[in-house]
Amino acid sequence: MKNPSVQVVIALVYFSLTLAGVAGLAYKLFEPDGWVSHGLGYVWTLELHYSLMAVPVIIAAALLGIKVFTGFFDAKSSTLGNWLTGACMVLGAYFILRLIFHGSL
Repeated sequence: MKNPSVQVVIALVYFSLTLAGVAGLAYKLFEPDGWVSHGLGYVWTLELHYSLMAVPVIIAAALLGIKVFTGFFDAKSSTLGNWLTGACMVLGAYFILRLIFHGSL
């Protein structure tokens, strides 16, 4: 049986990596020169025929939103949550290492 204090340390490391991943992703999305501002600026400059190509993407996003709010993350699909948490932990490790070696995200 594992030592409870070791389990607490492991849980804190997992939590810290996940938090760093979510925070780093949010920073990259919403910084003044981030991904959202670039994306919205790009969409703003598109012509009408390019905007019409976005209709299937909007429909797919709406269907995904409906799936999320109507039981997409239920107990049967708990592995998806595990994969997302693992992805956030990997992103957290990436952002921490990038901050250490490059001094910025």
